[in-house]
Amino acid sequence: MSVVKIFSRLVLEQIIWFPVRHYITEELEMSFFPMKRLLAGVELASDNIKSALIFKNGNNFSIKQLTDVKMPPQTLKPSFKKENIINLEFFHDCLQKSCRDIKVKNIGVALPDSCVKVLVKTFKELPKETSKIDEMISWDIATSLKFNAKELRIGWENIGKNFDNAHVLLIVLGMENIITQYEEVFIKIGIKPVMLAPAGLNQFNFYSTVLPSKGTIAYLGLFDDFLNLFVFSDTVPLFYKMIKKGFINDDDTSAVNDVDLLIQYYNSENPDIEIEHFFIASNTKSEIQIKYILQDINAVEFTIIDEKQLISFDKSFKHNHNYNLLPFYTSVIGAAQSL
Repeated sequence: MSVVKIFSRLVLEQIIWFPVRHYITEELEMSFFPMKRLLAGVELASDNIKSALIFKNGNNFSIKQLTDVKMPPQTLKPSFKKENIINLEFFHDCLQKSCRDIKVKNIGVALPDSCVKVLVKTFKELPKETSKIDEMISWDIATSLKFNAKELRIGWENIGKNFDNAHVLLIVLGMENIITQYEEVFIKIGIKPVMLAPAGLNQFNFYSTVLPSKGTIAYLGLFDDFLNLFVFSDTVPLFYKMIKKGFINDDDTSAVNDVDLLIQYYNSENPDIEIEHFFIASNTKSEIQIKYILQDINAVEFTIIDEKQLISFDKSFKHNHNYNLLPFYTSVIGAAQSL
């Protein structure tokens, strides 16, 4: 198994708040005749709830069902500090409607990016015991953000060492009361959210299988709700940053400025490490448009990732308008794949 695949799976196994492992399932996956499993994911956004049912057969995935349930205005307002679920009754009903065809009890959840923070931090040394690392990270984060550590829910993954031989950790954190509120609604409708991670990371997990394990490469997500840049050197993260106002298809000038801002952030933190290749995840597949957005980057090489090369549709999938909107479901599919 390549480093990229290990990375894409382990990130979400560690950045969770309700971990469950199934030993017998892991054993079956290692057999010569892997069992076909049904996996489910849910993505929460301010105006809709998406769900996905997918089959896993060995290392291959196929889509059984995609749904999108619209929510009334002022039902959910994602925020890091403030209450997210404004109308609990509406949210409960919409979640139940979105999950009515989900026959599995354990699901992966893509949380709104606005309600969590994603950090790439380095540490010269780490304690040997995991519990001590937890305490060190909690103290470091709580001190820098001026929170009480007990108020925060923190997940992390030790990705490896950088050029300076320091440990690189990918850290996700949210407010305990906000994450708990989400969990309680899922449990109330009879579903256990065993994997919770921000939508942007779940989406990255979906696309990450095509990223090379060598070189300094960048994953650039260009989507309606946000833009995000994730840079790696030989699969070790160097940088992660998100702009939440998103990619507006009819305003390429704004997209150019926002991408340029992300690149400036990266260059200011890593002035001597030049990005060699960009991998673009977007509902936009036009090379001309992508070149225009990346116009301020010198001699840029890029690859536009085709979602249809990463997952297939099961024969049971009912082809409707969702078939043409696959890029808009990559976060929820990534959430299901994390199980």
